Amino acid sequence: MNRIGCHEVKMAQVCKLNGSWRLSSIWSIENPVPYKSEKKELPPDRPHRDPESFGWTTPKDVLEHGLTPLLTEVENLKGLFQGKKCAATLSDGMIDYRELDLPICDPSEARSIVYSEVALEAGCDPSELITDCWQLPKSRSRSETSSYAAASMKSTVAEQMAIDLLKIGFDCQAMDAMPCALARATQMMIEDEKCVTLAIDLGYSQTTITLVQNGEPVLTRSLRNCGLLSLLESVAKSFEVSLSDAQTLLFQSSTVDKPYDSSQEKFSNPLRHCLESYLQALSIEINKTIKYSDRAFHSIAPEVILLMGAGVKIPFVAKILEQKTSLPTLLWDMDVSNGQVGSQPIGSFAVAAALSSLAWGET
Repeated sequence: MNRIGCHEVKMAQVCKLNGSWRLSSIWSIENPVPYKSEKKELPPDRPHRDPESFGWTTPKDVLEHGLTPLLTEVENLKGLFQGKKCAATLSDGMIDYRELDLPICDPSEARSIVYSEVALEAGCDPSELITDCWQLPKSRSRSETSSYAAASMKSTVAEQMAIDLLKIGFDCQAMDAMPCALARATQMMIEDEKCVTLAIDLGYSQTTITLVQNGEPVLTRSLRNCGLLSLLESVAKSFEVSLSDAQTLLFQSSTVDKPYDSSQEKFSNPLRHCLESYLQALSIEINKTIKYSDRAFHSIAPEVILLMGAGVKIPFVAKILEQKTSLPTLLWDMDVSNGQVGSQPIGSFAVAAALSSLAWGET
């Protein structure tokens, strides 16, 4: 039920009510650390391309220093979640996921080949990694090959994450890869299992695009040039503010469910320009993915786009991407117990909710 990224930690617990999923508890801490001299004027020569220069946490920070510095409000978790067992994922590319095409061979032999390939790419011994792999649907494979997906992370990282979670009262039972969690989150919202969905996680360091069929990820692309950080850097530079202030400017402009009308759009011109450039680049990559899936899989073409992650807080993001891609575009959503969320979009908790669903043994 934990999604751990460089700039946010999301926790969620789900239950079932009359056969339908419901978020019973959620908690988050966002960590855009502002400038160390936030009260001072922004230096004119402040670099805008180096995330570390803004004081934001990096993947290296998370892996080296653990979760404890991020979870400054851990006391708030007591009594909020039932039980101690949890599942977790590290976003921002901190769990490696890849797809490989292999000559048709025995499954046990294929597993050994995949493990060796993953370790070779990581530049380490297979014993230093925790790796899992599985065969992808035959529809994406050529007649003479089989396609496999593999998720891996260093054993030391997995152990450290488990220790850090245990320190704050949670017993981590599983570490999941982002594409798998996205597929599971898709399955929780899209009732038609045959509906081919393009699940998109709009994260800070990268955007992850996963084509989901029958509840499984069959194609994944990780786009570091389309992470929210690139958009926030652009906004920060235009307005000469910190990244934290840029995020406030971007997310507070309006609510995401109002009809999009460019003639009445409430963005100031610089903000509109930054957002348009970012979404244009993102839509180009989405359309490339759609075209590739059409060529590679023939019978597998996405019917709907489902948006998740921090980027769902961008005003009108679903409507704008729907216009640019010509595909119905939805924000991930779920009923919430006790109305505890207020007006914030639920889609940022999609991955955490998907991890919580593992406890139900249905996905």
